[in-house]
Amino acid sequence: MTATTHTEIYRRLQGSLQPARFRAGPLWRARLGVALKPKLPLLILFVPPWISGVVFSFVVYTKFTLEQGLDSPIAGPASSMISAVADRLIQVHDQIVMFAYVSRLFALLSITWFGSGLICEDARAGAHLLYFSRPLSRLDYFLAHFATAFTFGAFVTIGPIFMICLVAVYSSPEYAFLTEKWQVIVGALGYACFNVTVVTMIVLAVSALATRKTYALAGVFALVLGSDALGMLLSTAQRDLDWSMVGILMNFRRLADWWMSANQSRFEWSGWYTLAIFGGIVLAAGAVVARRLRRLEVVA
Repeated sequence: MTATTHTEIYRRLQGSLQPARFRAGPLWRARLGVALKPKLPLLILFVPPWISGVVFSFVVYTKFTLEQGLDSPIAGPASSMISAVADRLIQVHDQIVMFAYVSRLFALLSITWFGSGLICEDARAGAHLLYFSRPLSRLDYFLAHFATAFTFGAFVTIGPIFMICLVAVYSSPEYAFLTEKWQVIVGALGYACFNVTVVTMIVLAVSALATRKTYALAGVFALVLGSDALGMLLSTAQRDLDWSMVGILMNFRRLADWWMSANQSRFEWSGWYTLAIFGGIVLAAGAVVARRLRRLEVVA
């Protein structure tokens, strides 16, 4: 039996290096896999938004296809057709704004249920000890959990709104909704993304402060619904000032009116105030999450 000794100090790499991976990706996929296992929450939280989206899409389709403009004996067929199409564009515009009002509730329920236990349950079970020893930075950990909650919110909000806008574009004569109301489509999709982002940050901040998922659930609903109740109470007590801007859900409605150019808006304050309020909420939530993750990393 002969022994072979390799005396080479350096060997040239014969292959090629793999590209750097998104380190938050595996944790995000694992979180999605765990959340998608129970089927009952998926049915309760996902089916109603898409049923509502289908209903609104059918209404939009009906506006453009079944409600034909009647020829006016005074104005003539051409002007009657143009007037009918303009009226239907306004009606479809209102339908999209109305669904945006409803979608804020769908986003709140879905993100709160699937995102409220992301950070607090890791801290309670000690899973963060494993995550931060992989190694996984605080930013990667945050991005994974943010992407998880954002995914569920996007599925019940951005998806149905995109479907309704798509039906409106292809149902309108000569794609009139795209050429005449393109700003509504951009505003609706932008509002949906912004809505999901803000709610996700609120849920993650409450989850970082809570010790259990049940406490985080209660905290999110108490914060969001309590702010709207407080705004209504203050508006009733002091009628000289519209205190409804204190409410988070009410600010989402104000933002929808602003970004989608609603035909009728009941709000008196500027949309920039709403944007400033949400900016402060996101910054405060980000500071809470960053502080909490710093402590978890030190313990790990």
